[in-house]
Amino acid sequence: MQKKVYKESFWNLKDLLESHEGKEFDVVLADLEKKVKKVESYKNVLNNDISSDKVLEIIKDIEEVEKLCSKIYAYAYMWFSTDTKSQEARALQNKISQLVADVSNRIMFFSLWFKQLDDKNADRIIKGSNEYKYYFEKLRLQKPHTLSENEEKIINIKDTTGNSILNNLYNIITTSFMFDFVIDGKVKRINFSELSKYVRSTKAEDRKQAYDLLMNEYEKNKDTLGEIYKAIVTDWKNESIKLRKHNSYISPRNLGNDISDKAVECMLNSVKKNTKVFHRYFKLKAKLLGMKRLSRYDVYAPIFGIEKDISYNEAVNMVLESYNEFSPEMSSMAKKIIDYEHVHSITSDVKKGGAYCNDIHPGIVPYVFVNFTGKDRDVSTLAHELGHGVHDLLTHNHSSLLAHPPLILAETASVFGEMILSDKVLEKEKDKINKQALIASKLDDIYATIIRQTFFVIFEMEAHKAIDDGATIDKVCDIYLANLKEMFGDSIDVTDNFKIEWAYIPHIFATPFYCYAYSFGNLLTLALYQMYKKEGKSFVPKYLKFLSYGGSKKPSEICKELDIDLESEKFWDQGFVVINDMIDELEGLTN
Repeated sequence: MQKKVYKESFWNLKDLLESHEGKEFDVVLADLEKKVKKVESYKNVLNNDISSDKVLEIIKDIEEVEKLCSKIYAYAYMWFSTDTKSQEARALQNKISQLVADVSNRIMFFSLWFKQLDDKNADRIIKGSNEYKYYFEKLRLQKPHTLSENEEKIINIKDTTGNSILNNLYNIITTSFMFDFVIDGKVKRINFSELSKYVRSTKAEDRKQAYDLLMNEYEKNKDTLGEIYKAIVTDWKNESIKLRKHNSYISPRNLGNDISDKAVECMLNSVKKNTKVFHRYFKLKAKLLGMKRLSRYDVYAPIFGIEKDISYNEAVNMVLESYNEFSPEMSSMAKKIIDYEHVHSITSDVKKGGAYCNDIHPGIVPYVFVNFTGKDRDVSTLAHELGHGVHDLLTHNHSSLLAHPPLILAETASVFGEMILSDKVLEKEKDKINKQALIASKLDDIYATIIRQTFFVIFEMEAHKAIDDGATIDKVCDIYLANLKEMFGDSIDVTDNFKIEWAYIPHIFATPFYCYAYSFGNLLTLALYQMYKKEGKSFVPKYLKFLSYGGSKKPSEICKELDIDLESEKFWDQGFVVINDMIDELEGLTN
């Protein structure tokens, strides 16, 4: 494919809104109000004998409301992501959060009515709901945990001044952290994105300095961040356990993903059982680094001191070329996101850390947010987030209510994209030492996205219970330290300062128990990638069809089409066979 020159970029939010103020914005708000009032007008026509056709008319109008809300909210959130210090951006996000909560309260009568409808009439409507069938089936799953309309409205209002504000506060505090890093004897003041690249430095002293600065900053803010976390956990318990009567802390997340508790338990058990696979890898890595044993500072150390600087243009072309080799359709979709100026890649002191892909609704090209610092890892991150974007575009043939894949499948295309890239780079590499470095780097990533994410969730389950029992934040930190030591076993030395590490994992605050989606997605993707290796190009259309379902069918049913049983621990164990093979290859190159 022909190479194009790509430059680091800000994104164009005008595809969402021309302006967030003045007459133009007033027109948008007036349109939203008109659509909401139309939905409200249906309240008096809801009854047991309503026709399926009338229900479909209502749901399509509700969909229009939700699409417009998504656009407005995405604009506010993405502006805040790139300028967390802007009072104007924060004010808009708070205003829009309140607006969306108000709209949700005004139209929730329909979903509450359907959840409370008798089974006979609910089944009749589901049978006549055509493409919306699974949407209505998922609503019925929530029936045992649904409250009265007034109670649901109170929760919506509470969240805008409770959980939402707590997470904003967490972001404001943590994005303000600056670090005095000593480079060649000179002190340089850097932000988190710049600091994070040093945890993969070729120099042990840089890695230690980076982690020490990071842990010290979070330790200094432990009381404030700890109280935020305790409030979020208590809110989760009060709503999910006390009010909605879920039977465990993790059950609401499983129900939201429409995945059985057994499937999640099988996956978590498989990971926990197979941690020794990575103990073996870390011991081999210590040998490659000339160490007796790794310390926690060395987990992401590049072997043989190999660390490349890569330009943004090189990174984009590497990703597009690797995608194109697998599927020109995927490459074309990834390119579309870039060509639409929907990627924000430039780092700054006011920009939120991390990366994400935001799919607003079908008809709008997804947006990708990365902090590009020119390191190998940034190329993988770009492949990952563009993978999300490709996945989203493939689902845009569905209603916006059914397009978004559930969390447990949402990481499939992103991780697959990373694997395509990794294989392409390995295939081109002829130097033995460089190959070792590439395999080790890939194993580091797999550790981070399977083992590490699973143990985050195990920590969360223990932390939620401990806080429910009245634990202090120091106790929560002790739980995390014990969690780390169990995860690494005898393969890595862990110092006590890492006990605060959990506090810089934003998902633990923003989306409790989200992290198992990464483990789920990665192990599932390893299985899918093995199918691709065996079947070759004939696998591609099956894979694209798998992705294109989005959230339109039950995840277990989507997986069954490829003969995958999510409730089998043996299935999850297969991923570790692949990982063991990679370690064998690395060991063979070493010997």
